[in-house]
Amino acid sequence: MRVSAVQLETSKNVEDNVKKAVEIIESSDADLVVFPELFNTGYYPENYGRSDITPVLKASEYSDAVIVAGAAEVDGGDLYNTAFVIHKGRIIGRHRKTKLFPLTHEVETFKAGNDVDVIKTPIGDLGITICYEVRFPEIARKLTKLGAKIIAVPAVFPKDRIEHWRILLKARAIENQVYVIGANCIDESCGGNSMIVDPLGRVLAEAGCKETVISAEIDLSFVDDVRRRYPFLDF
Repeated sequence: MRVSAVQLETSKNVEDNVKKAVEIIESSDADLVVFPELFNTGYYPENYGRSDITPVLKASEYSDAVIVAGAAEVDGGDLYNTAFVIHKGRIIGRHRKTKLFPLTHEVETFKAGNDVDVIKTPIGDLGITICYEVRFPEIARKLTKLGAKIIAVPAVFPKDRIEHWRILLKARAIENQVYVIGANCIDESCGGNSMIVDPLGRVLAEAGCKETVISAEIDLSFVDDVRRRYPFLDF
């Protein structure tokens, strides 16, 4: 299975962000494509009301890939920081961020989600943690116990804590013996370094500080093999 993490240079221009995402979907040969958190609006509150994933849904109709795309979601009178899981033109699942970052406007702007669950997809059961949630090992462990063998991490992770990001992605992979796919954005404050990590904590692909797409071949049977050899989750 081929997986990709998209490292976007998100700007205040929503149309440009969406156009880049659509072009990536249309040209991708991956089975799973993970975009960053708030891929279309960036972390700009004035853009949240313009969040629309319809172009991504339309592009996905012509792709076989499962797509994870983070975007602001309005439900009733509430606004959520959501990762949508998309396949063949449909939203097949979503994860609403349960841990809102306390040092930014996020806690005043968004409502926290309540549920942590795996999402059934054509490539298997998928877990998602959004950015700040990667700091909470209990979330990744719950997803693992529910059957996830891949955990996607869409993020807007800052430059000044980028080593935390790199260590946390590897730690979640090692602790839970899963593949972790971290898709970060890159801009004046955001640090890039998107990564694909295997169940032993080995980095299969890593981006630097430029807009790019990284990819790797993964084998979910390797998750089972690692867990048989090192049955740490049984204790």
